[in-house]
Amino acid sequence: FCCQTMSVVNRLVNSVAKAYQARVLQRLNQFGLKYEDAFNEADPDVAVAINRLPPDLAEGRARRIKRALDISFKKKPLTMEVQNTLKPMDSYMQGLIDEAEAVRLERELYEGPRIWRWF
Repeated sequence: FCCQTMSVVNRLVNSVAKAYQARVLQRLNQFGLKYEDAFNEADPDVAVAINRLPPDLAEGRARRIKRALDISFKKKPLTMEVQNTLKPMDSYMQGLIDEAEAVRLERELYEGPRIWRWF
């Protein structure tokens, strides 16, 4: 009985997760953003990764964010032709975030944790 209940719960969670992911992708496409553009810049690992981005990727990120702000202000999403060409789940920063996290964790291991100011 327990395994059957877990199976039903897992299927339910997976279906809700797929619906949520589809909605997130739709919204990212409407604004012309990539998934990683929406990461919190106050996170120290993300901040380090953004600073380490190559100039072309940093410029692309800045332009996508400016375009999204403009689209949001005008309340007019990108056309479907443009949206169909976008790939919002293409990663361009995750490797740098992982590297920054590894360096931070190693530093904390030797020096103790840093107190980050989130405000």
